[in-house]
Amino acid sequence: MDTHEEYQESLSLMDIVPLEANNPIAARVRVSGEFRLMWAVFEDGLDCYLRYANHPSPRMQEMFREAKAWIESHEEEWLFSFANICQVFQIDAHYLRNGLHRRVAELRAKQSATPLRRAA
Repeated sequence: MDTHEEYQESLSLMDIVPLEANNPIAARVRVSGEFRLMWAVFEDGLDCYLRYANHPSPRMQEMFREAKAWIESHEEEWLFSFANICQVFQIDAHYLRNGLHRRVAELRAKQSATPLRRAA
């Protein structure tokens, strides 16, 4: 297990999401299965967006496009929409979208700058 995996395993939702000490409802939600499921959906969407942005496989490109559509949607009625999950976790959705777009642009620029290897 590398350092990154160890860090991910040691970090819990309780470390990330702020909680008012006097809010018993928030305390129950924070440790609920629904809350953890929302985090898993969020994490998977971000992972698909960043991991498959430059993937040559048509299936992986489809996963990227689905994640991109989810991230770019401003829909708030669906419980697992990007905007709603950001709101639940108190994340600025606009700021995160901009950062994700910049990161994908960097990945694509890096890929296009990498020279192709000659077949031997």
